Parts: sequence; structure tokens; C-alpha cells
Amino acid sequence: MQELLTAVTYLVVWLICAQVLEIESGFVKLIVSLGAAVGVYILIALKEHKEGKSKDAEDGKRPSFINSIKKYIKLPIWLNTVILIVMIILFSVMINHAREKEAAEQYGKQFMAIAKGTAAGIDDLFDSVEKSLIILSRHVHDKKQLNMRMMYDDLGGKVEFIARKDSTGKLIETYPKTFHDNTLGIISENPVLVTLIQEIKSTGKPSVSGLIAVDHKAKTGEGKKYRMVIVGVPELDSHKVYTGIVYAALSVSSIVERYINLTKDELPCDAIITDNGGTILFHPREELVGVDINTIERGKSEQPTSLKERIMKEKAGYGEYDLLNTEGKFEKSIVAYAPIALDNQKWSVAVSTPYHIAISQIKKTYLIVMLEAFVLIFTVIAGSALIFYSGRKRHLLEEELKYLREKDTWRGELDREKKTVEGIIEGFPMPTFVINREHKIIFWNHACKELTGYDGKEMIGTDNQYMPFYENKRPVIADLIVDNNIDALEKYYGKKSVHKSTAVMGAYEANDYFENLGGKNRYLYFLAAPIYDERGEIIAAIETLQDVTKNEEMTRDMKEYAESLSNEIYELIRLRKNMEELYSYLQSILDSSPDRIFALSPEGIVDYVSHRSYADSRSSHRQMEGRHFSEFVVPEYREFMLKNWQEVKKGVYKPFEIEVTKRDGSKRNLLITFGPIKGTDSYLLVQRDLTEFKNLEKKFYESEKLAAVGQLSAGIAHEVGNPLSSIKMSLQILEKRLNPTGNDLKRFKIAEKEVEHLEKIVNDILIYAKPAEPEMRPTDISSFLDSSLMMVEKEVSEKKIDIHIHIDPDIPPINFDSAMLKQAFLNIYLNAIDAMEHGGKLGIKTKIVGNGHKHVLIEIEDNGYGIDEEDMPHLFNPYFTRKKYGTGLGLTQVKKFIDLHHGNIEILSKRGEGTRVVVTLPLGEDTVSSKDPVNSTEG
Repeated sequence: MQELLTAVTYLVVWLICAQVLEIESGFVKLIVSLGAAVGVYILIALKEHKEGKSKDAEDGKRPSFINSIKKYIKLPIWLNTVILIVMIILFSVMINHAREKEAAEQYGKQFMAIAKGTAAGIDDLFDSVEKSLIILSRHVHDKKQLNMRMMYDDLGGKVEFIARKDSTGKLIETYPKTFHDNTLGIISENPVLVTLIQEIKSTGKPSVSGLIAVDHKAKTGEGKKYRMVIVGVPELDSHKVYTGIVYAALSVSSIVERYINLTKDELPCDAIITDNGGTILFHPREELVGVDINTIERGKSEQPTSLKERIMKEKAGYGEYDLLNTEGKFEKSIVAYAPIALDNQKWSVAVSTPYHIAISQIKKTYLIVMLEAFVLIFTVIAGSALIFYSGRKRHLLEEELKYLREKDTWRGELDREKKTVEGIIEGFPMPTFVINREHKIIFWNHACKELTGYDGKEMIGTDNQYMPFYENKRPVIADLIVDNNIDALEKYYGKKSVHKSTAVMGAYEANDYFENLGGKNRYLYFLAAPIYDERGEIIAAIETLQDVTKNEEMTRDMKEYAESLSNEIYELIRLRKNMEELYSYLQSILDSSPDRIFALSPEGIVDYVSHRSYADSRSSHRQMEGRHFSEFVVPEYREFMLKNWQEVKKGVYKPFEIEVTKRDGSKRNLLITFGPIKGTDSYLLVQRDLTEFKNLEKKFYESEKLAAVGQLSAGIAHEVGNPLSSIKMSLQILEKRLNPTGNDLKRFKIAEKEVEHLEKIVNDILIYAKPAEPEMRPTDISSFLDSSLMMVEKEVSEKKIDIHIHIDPDIPPINFDSAMLKQAFLNIYLNAIDAMEHGGKLGIKTKIVGNGHKHVLIEIEDNGYGIDEEDMPHLFNPYFTRKKYGTGLGLTQVKKFIDLHHGNIEILSKRGEGTRVVVTLPLGEDTVSSKDPVNSTEG
């Protein structure tokens, strides 16, 4: 039965292999390899069959070929059969998968050729229309030779209409005249067409527009949707000067009818046209026209890139994607695509067909083959089962006969093994003896004689195993094991460290000391184990003896050494503890230092970093150690630091300063000092933060400068103020007396305006030079901001500025001078409005910040053109301005007023990204330093 089942099963495998060989696929190699493996198994079995090495040959019989195979197939026959059936199914599935892939590949290549042909046809259509328009533009004024009607007829319905515009954009002529006037007007004013005309006018070259969608409603009330593309060429005079444009409209529906529907009639497929942005220009479902192509593709696909990404590469290709079908459901499809190269537009055409249509024939074939294979397998199994049951009785008789023959063989082997065991025990180098169930010695080897001085001839057959060790008769461990009297071990060996062995099952071991054993004092190690018969009963016990005297003496010496070593270790631990305390104390000093300290090797590797951390530190001290210090230097200073490092290695130790930027954008000034570490070849690097010192120094010089400028400005303003008042009064009197008109009146107004401008400058200087002390009163911040915004209501209205205000309702009334801060916020508002275009956005929000001393933060943010980076350090300097009529004292006054209120102002801006002004004022009587409480962080 097994022979028949194995043969038929392998026959099925080779039938499948024969089917595979009809396909050009990588899976063929796998199947042929498996067949070769089966062939190798058969060859090995055949070789053994010829040489007679199987077990049957030992019985004097010639081994059968099938028995030789069985030796290499160890699995049960039913399991072997199941494995082969599963292999057949798996191979069939892989073969079907390979065929499906080949069919899909053929469809993809066929559809890519169709897509390329369709793309080429559309490209030729646009080329022919463009060439016709170029000819028409050259002869448009020649009525005798060529006109629009002739060109329209020559194009043969490829375009909807042809039109001309002059250089001013005025529509001059159209054909055919019957085209809808209102629709033509809508198209003529369409932004896409206007953009196309501007492009052609600027380049002087033909061009193609994007998609133009126009809804036309006829007089009958029926609506029609036009989707067109415009092809335009310039009209140039004899001097190549632009005089107008000639353009024609191509309907997307006519392109589809001419090329796409023709393709669909030949093969079951759908076509899609997209522009260079991935927008769908044509789709079988009208509602999907105009949407992005990603909309019709499922996000998760077998392809590594999306269909849109493949199309945007402007190369022809094909692949498998999940697309929306005409029923609005996602369906796996084979998609081929090709680019359409126009003048300035890069369109693409994609042709798709459902995956199940492409592989439908393969599926049918696969189901038929699998059905045939299952019928064959079922037939084989049924026949094998019948053969198995009929031969079962014969097999049992053969097994019984085999058992009787093997029994005789086992007896001979047992005799041989007994002699072998006796020889092993006798030659075993470890003293060993064996007692039987009657406690009689049956083995006493030569090593045991050497240890105890008792010969085996005297001991074997007696129960005197105690005699070499004890004066009186008593049981040894082997005696207790034979009797299975384990409880007595405690009685006889309680103080001898007896315990169960972890190495040998059922064995026990012990240690004991004997005087004058074999002429010497000895320490012995005993190990006794039971010997079981086939029923698991104890029939004997074996005991081995090992002289461990040297080990015991060594253990005693080791204990003495360990005791002295323990005392030394205790002393070392005490010294180490003192050193650790000293190290911790020194480490605390280094960590408490305001400076950050680095120890560098001669190669610049960081060996040590003080543990002092900074809020914006990019690396911990453990991450920095073992790496080159230049890895932690910002890129703009890396070359500078390495250059100074070379000077340090030459023995030149000059401190230097660098300015770095924190993560929040604030600047920090650092003093870097190098120095040698005495007694080593290493170096010390000390990093000190000088930012606060620099800020104080800067503020000191600024206050000195501002004080001097203020005194000078106040004197000048006082001297200029009175004459300006007289001039202004005289101008007003002369205007009333002379009553000028025309240009004279205009000149009077100009003079008055300039005098008012000078008065404003003088007032600003006086306010800056000698500001009054603020009159502090509790004021609601929300009411204050509303009233301050009313002062710029005119400017906001003129530019239509969109203002967004967010007030924290939890802010209590604040003590400040309302009039003084209104002047400050007025300057901030005006600067923001001046920086914004028409329709700009101005945001104002407030919140409470700080943990101990709380402050109110007021943030004014605009989306204007921002401030140049080089102007940022000079914003609060007197007389610094980029405006044509500015005094340069606006922000200087703002800062002065904020300082008088013990507040702070910070301006954050980048060119082209708008400006953010952050003002902080203390709550109640609390005050803060000039350091920004929001962005301040040690670094």
C-alpha cells in the first residue's frame, strides 16, 4: 500500500511539474529543483539497495528498493501523504499566481502601447491645430488668400471656433458666427484665456491653455457644459511686433470622441486625461472631472508610489492600482499611462481595465486543473486505504516473527555487554564497588584496592564493604540505597554533609574523614546510585570513592587567605568611601560653578564635562564624553574653534568670545578659555556665559548715550519750538488776509504741514528728553486696548485691516499711566499698519505669565513685510528710521514709557514674515528686571 501511495503521489507531483514547464516563469526553477531533490533521494536509496546496507541485508535478505527509500523518509505514511498534497496545492497556487502576473504583464504592455498611441494622436491633433493657426496668423489680413472660414473648414471639425483679438485684448473676429455669443463672451473673459494671452504676448510663442469650463444655457432652457482647451498663436507684424492673437478652442469631448472612445470600442477599458497638476480633465464619470487624480485612487496599494506620482514623472508605464470604477467602488485595475507633450502643458492619458477581466481566462483554467488534481488524489487515497486494511494482518505476523528473532540476538548482546561493563569498572580510575540486592559485593575494582588496601578477591561475594572504613559493622550509603532506606542516612551520616545528588538521578553523596586509610589520613567523597532493572526496581547499587584530601587542605588554606583578604578589602572599602566623598565634594564644587568645564584629550576628545545643565543644552554630559568637542559647536563657529584649538596645541592660550543662538532664537555671549591641565598632556576648556554682563554693559553705554543725546536734543527743541510757533501763527494770519487760491493756497497748506511735522519732531524730542513721571492708576486692560485702538480707527478703515483680539478674562486691573501707554501703543499700531498691505491682519492677545512675580504679557502681531535682520539691533536707537517722514523717536519713546512702568518690550521679526511686539507689565506693585521673563533661560 505504501509503495503504491508513494509512487502515485510522486506521479501527481511530476504531472504538476509538466504543466509548469509550459510557462516561462521564475517558479519553474523552484519546481524543477524540488523534483531534482526527489530524484537525489531515489538515487541514494538505489545505491543502498545495490550495496545491501539496509537492515534487511543484516538478516540475510536482499533489501527491496522501496525499503531503501523508506529509510530516508522517516515520517509516517499518512503524514507524508498530507505534506505532499499540501505541496501540490501550494505549487498550484504559486503557478496560478505566476500565470496571473504574466497575463497582467501582457495586458499592461498592450495597454501602454494603446496609451502611447492615444497620446501621440492627441499630440498630433494639437500640432495640426497650432500649425493651421500659425498659417492663419500670417495671412489673416489677406482676404484673397486665406481667412478663418477656410481654415475652420480645413481643420474638419477639430475645433469649436476660431477667434482673433487685437493687442488691447478686444475681440475682433470669430468663426463660425453661429457659436453662442454669450458663451463666447464668457470664454473671452475667462482668466485662463487672459493668462494665456499674457503669456503669448510676453514670449511671442504659441501656447496651450489649461482647462476652461463654461456652463451654457440655451433659450429653450436646456443647459450644456463646455470643457475646452485654447490653442493660441501670436500675430506679429513685419517687425516682429505683437499686434494680436489668433486662437482656437478644442472641446475635450471631441478629443475623447476622436481618440478615447475609439480605444474603448477595441478593448474593454476606461481612459482618463489629466493635466500637469494631476487634475482630471476627462473621466467616464462626469462628476470626477476637475478633481485631483488621488481622489480616485485608494490610499493603500501594492505599488510603492501612487498613480499621480508615476504620471507626474512624464514617462510611459503601467502598474496595478485600486481605482474607483463606474459604480463608485474601489477596484483593482491594470493601468497604463503615457505623457502628452504640448507647448507649455504636460498632459497625461491613462488607460485602465479591471484586474479580474485580465485574469478571467487564467482563473477558469486553474479551477479545472485543481478539480482534476483533487479527483486524482481522492482516488489514490481511497485505493491505498483498501490495500492497507487487506495487508494489515500479514504485517502483524511479520512483526511477531521479527521480534522472536531479535530476542535471541538481544541475549547474546547482553552477555557481551556484561563482560564489557565488568571490564569498564575494573579499569575505571576512580575507586568503585557494586553490591547486589543481598548486599553482597559483586564488583571491587583495582582502584578501590589501591585506596583501601583490600584486594577484590577477598571482598567480592562478602558483605564486608564497611571494613576498610569503619571498625564495627554498619551500612554504607550503597546499602541504604539498596534497601531504599533513605531516612537512615540522617542516622549514619547526619554530620557528614549527606545530600541528594543534583547530577545523578536517585543518587546521594557525602564527605567524611578517615585516619590511616590505606596508610594515610584521608578526606573522601562518596557518591552512591541505584541500578534498576527493566521493571524499574532496584537490583543493585554502585558507589564511587574520591580522595579529596588535597581539595580539603586547599579549602582550609583558602579560608585563611580569604579571611586576611577580607580584612584588606574592608580597609580598601573604607579608603574608597573616603575618596568617593572627596570626589563628590569636588564634583559638587564643579557642578555649582556658573562656568561649564570640559577636560579634553590631546586629540580634542571630551574626557569630562561638568554636570551643570542648561535649558537649551542639546546633549547631556554622558552623550558628550568620548566624542570630539567640535561635534557640539554650532556650524558657523566650528572652523573658528578648530583654528583656535590648533593655537592651543602650540601653547597659545588666548580667551575669546563667541555669540550663539539658543533654540528659542535668543542670543548668548560665551567666553571660551583654554588652558593646560598640570601634570598631564590634556587641556581644560572653560565656557562662561557673559550674556547678562554684555546686556548690562550695553544698557549702560546706551543710557549714557541717550542721556547725552537727550540733553542736546532738549536744548535744540526748546530753541526751535518758539520760532516754529511764530512761523505757524504768521502763516495762518497771512492765509486769512491774502485769501490765496490755486497754487498759492496749495503752497500755504504745504508750508503749514511741514511746520506741523517739525512741531511733532520737537514734541517727540522733548517727551523723550524729559518725560513726565507716570500717574499710576488701576486700569482694566480690555478697556485700555479698545480705547487705544480707537486712536487708529481712521488708518485701520483706510487699509481695511482685519483685527483679532483675545483678552484673558482672568487678568485683574493693572496700575499704569493710561495716557502715556496709549501714546506708546499708538506708535506700535501705526508701525504695524504702515508695514501691512491693504487687507492685512493685526492680532492682539494678552495673558498672565510668571510663577513668583506675575506679569501681564501683551502681544501685537502683524503680517506685514517685516524688519531686516541688520536693523533689529538699532530699533530703539534715537533717530533711527527707514521711513521717509519718520523722526526715528517713535520706538525710542515706546521703550522709555515701558521702562518707566518697570516693564519690558521685545520685537521679533524676519523680513517677509511679519513682526511680533511683546510687551510685559508687572501686576500690582511687583517689578521685573529688563530681562524678558518669557524667553529668559540659562544657556
